[in-house]
Amino acid sequence: MKQDTGMRQFRTVLGYEFTSYLKNKVYVITTIVFVVLIGIGLSLPSAIDWFKGMDIGGEPSAGPEQVAYVIDESGQAPDLAFFETLLPNYLWENAEPGELDGIKKRINDDEAHAAFVVREPGDYTYVIRRMGITDSEGLTLQASLDNHFKAAALAGIGWDEAQIGGFLAPSKMELYETVQESGKSMGQAYLYTYVLVMLLYMTVMLYGQMVATSVASEKSNRAMEMLITSARPMSLMFGKVIGSGLAGLAQIGVLLFSAVGFYQIHAERFSDITMVRSMFEMPPELVVYTILFYLIGYFMYAFLYGALGSLASRTEDINTSIMPIILLMVLAMMVSLLGMANPEASFVTVCSFIPLLAPMVMFVRICMTDVPFWQIALSVVLMLATTGLIGYLSARIYRLGILMYGKPPKLSEIFRTLRQERRASKAV
Repeated sequence: MKQDTGMRQFRTVLGYEFTSYLKNKVYVITTIVFVVLIGIGLSLPSAIDWFKGMDIGGEPSAGPEQVAYVIDESGQAPDLAFFETLLPNYLWENAEPGELDGIKKRINDDEAHAAFVVREPGDYTYVIRRMGITDSEGLTLQASLDNHFKAAALAGIGWDEAQIGGFLAPSKMELYETVQESGKSMGQAYLYTYVLVMLLYMTVMLYGQMVATSVASEKSNRAMEMLITSARPMSLMFGKVIGSGLAGLAQIGVLLFSAVGFYQIHAERFSDITMVRSMFEMPPELVVYTILFYLIGYFMYAFLYGALGSLASRTEDINTSIMPIILLMVLAMMVSLLGMANPEASFVTVCSFIPLLAPMVMFVRICMTDVPFWQIALSVVLMLATTGLIGYLSARIYRLGILMYGKPPKLSEIFRTLRQERRASKAV
């Protein structure tokens, strides 16, 4: 009978916590904002391509619009057809060296696009009003002219066209990674590993802190005194923790599905962007591991957040109470980032079996290397056992902490009280 009552209380608290998140305006607005940002980010290449095909009035652009000048001071520059082939979007014209100052004024007034001055082979000046971050026109002209003058010099000493073409052809290097057969190329895995680890870190910290804040808020406004008369402390704590965890999982799911959906719409725009493409073509089992390690990591830390949050009499004391947990999470994050640089290092392997670090560190190893299944299973078992132990201890601390007011007690005092209670229960 008591067990049935406890389960009903637990389900009631869980349902209330979960639905309160779904009805919370901040939660809903934050989710919508992130979905919109994801949509904008993944739609950006398509939008850029669309705007490139439109002029200011909104009509499709038709051919080159601005003049670009070639000023040859060396007498050896190629003809205009060479420049028109390289950059066909401009009207190329020859100009005399004495006209450079006037051309600069035209460029500054946006009446001309650029001027390319050839002083001698290997010595050029590219004049432009403003260089964008992604502009490569000057480098394109420089590289092409260098090859032109090298070809002319080689032809002058008797080389034929085939010899010149072979000499000027770019060198080739084939990349072969033996781990590609298992789909764990570190270069391709880096981006999605970083994104998923940050997602784990931010969501676990965010929702864990919300659990602690909720407990402290109910305690500070004396609502806790009413709650414990109608529900057991164990049901209250587990309901809060699991309800918040489900809300976090729902939000992560919405964001991931939105990202996949927008990517599928614009997939062809990312065909040449290997890092972005690899993120959405990651092995399907990583999605399962993401959910698994999020849940284990969340519950492990959320129980700690709930227990330490119950020790704070005011919401203002929360940061002080939960500081040890934040430091643990920062340590786990730092080890994970170091592990991404060298996932096969011995210290990374060791840390992947330390339960409080493993949710992120083992996840990094799984994403970037081939981890034997027994190591994954051992790490998961250790984390689950630790989560159970932390949940048990946190529930007992929570039961004591929710009715303790004033200065937050030290953990040593809490554990001493728990030991005294245990001895008393044994004596009875």
